[in-house]
Amino acid sequence: MSTVLLSGYYGYNNLGDEAVLGGLLAGLRAAAPAVRPVVLSGDVAATERLHAVDAIPRMGLGAVRAALREADLFVSGGGSLLQDVTSLRSPLYYLGLLWLAQRAGVPTMALAQGMGPLRHPLNRLLARRILNRARAITVRDDASAAFLAGLGVDRPPIEVTADPSFLLEPDESDRLARWWESRLPAGRPVIGVALRHWDAANPVARFHAISDALAALAAATGALLLFIPMQCNADMRVALEISAWTPAENVVCDLELTPREMLALVARCAMIVAMRLHSLIFAAQQGIPAFGLAYDPKVRDFALAAGLPAPARWEELEAAALTAALQQAWDGRDARRAALVAGAAALRAKAQRNITRVLDVLGERIGD
Repeated sequence: MSTVLLSGYYGYNNLGDEAVLGGLLAGLRAAAPAVRPVVLSGDVAATERLHAVDAIPRMGLGAVRAALREADLFVSGGGSLLQDVTSLRSPLYYLGLLWLAQRAGVPTMALAQGMGPLRHPLNRLLARRILNRARAITVRDDASAAFLAGLGVDRPPIEVTADPSFLLEPDESDRLARWWESRLPAGRPVIGVALRHWDAANPVARFHAISDALAALAAATGALLLFIPMQCNADMRVALEISAWTPAENVVCDLELTPREMLALVARCAMIVAMRLHSLIFAAQQGIPAFGLAYDPKVRDFALAAGLPAPARWEELEAAALTAALQQAWDGRDARRAALVAGAAALRAKAQRNITRVLDVLGERIGD
């Protein structure tokens, strides 16, 4: 039995990252049930309970070193791990784990990552040196591949795949159905809204613009707004605040969902409006029209790749223009569905390539 050690932003109650892990595990279990995954987690018990997988503490250096002695492959990703916008230290942690694995003689792979930006010279230098020693690299978009090429990463071939969460299947659970039926009136369209805290460029004014535009869209369409926290504690605070501001009938989702249940909830919506990347990914996967609020380039990159409308740039958000863009997205949603379904099938096939590359590297390891 081969052991694969998986590193990412796991165990922090972020549905997007947990969906990445869930998709990766689903793909591995389907393609290679003899492979034993072990996950580095910020909450070992939660990861083991949610994903039915062995986990170790991600900050436990002794546990990580012990796990490396048994590992046949170390996988970093997916997600936006190698970027220093949110923290200068975050890429040092993930690069440090790759370096430890390489020092231990364990083959390494970067999987389905959204790469960059890396602004600090030390982070750029370390990323170039360490990634050039990886056995394989897959990235989730063309922009990430271009970033690595510009950084000078050229040893392993870089393949553009797709987010592993495309390998997840929705879970229309009884508790989700009961919650929906008890909180949302039948017969009205629901617009799901997934926001997050963001400090840059006058956030209060930007969120007021979002609130006013959503209220105008709800008034024009008769839709109910459903605020969806993707990272329960942090996003819930934003959802409750914007819900109170918004002069339109709305509901905040207060049911803590698994990634597969969130997929099912998104599939019930008529449209999604989102800052959160994985809300857009979930919508595209389920063929649900969506509109992105691009606080980060990854939102723009995915929206364009998936055939969604060009998202609104965070720095340019104002109520009148956003209202018009949302109305246009709503009016065109039926015409866009078929293209979204076809695009989702293509992205699912590309996501499967991540699993193929993992198995390829494991096969090389066994051959060694």
